[in-house]
Amino acid sequence: MNHYFIFITLIFTVVAFAGDTASSDTLKKNRRTPAREKAAGAIYFDIKTHRAGNIWLTVTNFGQFGQENERPSCEFPANSAVEYLFIGAIWVGAIVDGDTLVSFGYEGSAQDREMFPGESQQDSILERTIRPGAKNDSSAVSEQDFIAVFSDTNRSTLAAPGHKPMGVKVTQKSYSWSYSYAEDFIIFDYLIKNISYLIGRPKHFSKLFMGIYIDGDCGHTSLPYPAYSFDDITGFLRVNADGDTINVAWIKDNDGDNGLTPGVTGVRVLFPDPKTISYNWWTINTANWGPTNPNNPFDVSGDPNTDAEKYRLMSNGEIDPDQLRSNPPPGIDPRGMDSRYFLSFGPFELPPDSTLRLTLAYIGGLPEGEKDEFEDLGLNARWAHDVYDNPSANGFRDGIPDFKGPPPPPSPNLQIIPGDRQVTIRWDNSSESAYDQFSRLYDFEGYRLYRGRSGVFSEMQLLGEYDLANGFGHDFGFAALNPQTENTGGAGKIWYTYEDKGLTNVELYYYAVTAYDSGFARTGLEPLESSPGINLTRAAPSIGPATHEPLQEVLVVPNPYRLAQKYFDQGWEIGTGDTQRRIDFINLPEKCTIRIYTLAGDLVATLEHDFPGRSPVKNRESWNMVSRNIQAIASGIYLFAVEAAQGKYIGKFTVVY
Repeated sequence: MNHYFIFITLIFTVVAFAGDTASSDTLKKNRRTPAREKAAGAIYFDIKTHRAGNIWLTVTNFGQFGQENERPSCEFPANSAVEYLFIGAIWVGAIVDGDTLVSFGYEGSAQDREMFPGESQQDSILERTIRPGAKNDSSAVSEQDFIAVFSDTNRSTLAAPGHKPMGVKVTQKSYSWSYSYAEDFIIFDYLIKNISYLIGRPKHFSKLFMGIYIDGDCGHTSLPYPAYSFDDITGFLRVNADGDTINVAWIKDNDGDNGLTPGVTGVRVLFPDPKTISYNWWTINTANWGPTNPNNPFDVSGDPNTDAEKYRLMSNGEIDPDQLRSNPPPGIDPRGMDSRYFLSFGPFELPPDSTLRLTLAYIGGLPEGEKDEFEDLGLNARWAHDVYDNPSANGFRDGIPDFKGPPPPPSPNLQIIPGDRQVTIRWDNSSESAYDQFSRLYDFEGYRLYRGRSGVFSEMQLLGEYDLANGFGHDFGFAALNPQTENTGGAGKIWYTYEDKGLTNVELYYYAVTAYDSGFARTGLEPLESSPGINLTRAAPSIGPATHEPLQEVLVVPNPYRLAQKYFDQGWEIGTGDTQRRIDFINLPEKCTIRIYTLAGDLVATLEHDFPGRSPVKNRESWNMVSRNIQAIASGIYLFAVEAAQGKYIGKFTVVY
């Protein structure tokens, strides 16, 4: 996601956030876009999305992750349009000079937040990577590092009413990988610093606890919202199938949306091993209710309001029963609710000007074969711990963060060339010279070529596998790929070619080429394969008018567009929302500008068709029927004008109910 910053004014705060008692449920039904009004003092809010692996998660620099206004918020698996997070946030609470204080990024209402970035553009989220390229950095940890800094010391009108800051500064580092064993989790490394001296007398933070608030709303985005948020369940997984203690708090869709939402996501503490860990949950479906232990006077039922109630929740040491095993009062159905959970741990001591390190993993799990989603969740939870602190051959961990694991070979550079009823895929041999620092070998073994219709990795079809003729594996060799040597800068680079024929023109396909190694027999490590997501490319076979030909008739499909038609059920559209509609302009030249007007001559939208720069299809451009004023268009007759080097074309289309 491109960087942006948001200026927020007191006027916006009063108008958009009016009514502090508004429920989270109401807010979710009216998803708001962050304001961009200019204020006297700018606060550089920033949002970026992890897309390196198979779990796409949005992070911010104001104490939240996931965003109710953004998609993906937490999409899992990648390209699936399945969401597992409405919004999540961190809480930090402690006893400060005998006072109980808690600062949070979010607590259930969009107007309530107590963590903010600074007022300089340098307070935006920093991005770096270990991958070659413009953002490569020797200090990078993963294939996609995001570093955000925020604090609770902002006393502006943006803070929650009655906010009393502790004086805490948070440096949030989040890491993601595409490796097969690490693609289903993201690690958060938090540095919590006591900066109370900046807002008064230095204070000691005693019995500090950290908590993670999660409001899931799990469901496929093609389904009506907010209905799909009302059938979630949550629970606590103490051990995985191998008997490892993992203590993962999780949430999932209970009915699976008829197979559209089969997975589960959760949070695990990686460091340090907490003295006390608490898991609490509650729902707001029909009441603000959560299970309580009558023998624990510190157990809080439902959504806490005051700092004292929040701290009791964070420090109560209670592990609530799984939702399906709870005993709610009449009128509350535990089989599916608008549930949220809270995982907290501590206590810690934090003197003034000192820093505490706390590390978590946000994890996903999917059913695969005989393995259900919880078995996969448990396996990924173990792998997250292994990546954080690499175990030795005898299982010993030294407690020193590693944040690394054995990498597969890097993916090759990919070129996609559409043609008439075929797509030509070309890739270079850059993967073959990769050195594995873990095995200390040049262990490249081969390539795999995939094609898919959805872009979901697990649904892609293997078109071909090619490996070195070295006595390991299939020994297919690369001769069938017609290797061609290209001399660039005095160095010979080899390009391989595969022609995918017999396709349907103008239909979209996804292609990827991965590289895999030979594994490492001495440690029992299986061969590792790079992720299809690294060079995943959309393309469509197409003839289209040649560059030198005059502009031909441009058609609109469907025409008329029927607003009442269920195009999603026919596979034409990806969802049922107003911003997920689709009409296509076809028979376009490779580069042109399309302008859409009302009959009165008002400009509705402008589309830039540029193949292959920004448009994956040579002679077709899709439009979501959203105007330049970010409004869904109404029924009526519309005109369009196509301008290109070959000439101009004017046509019309109709939108009806």
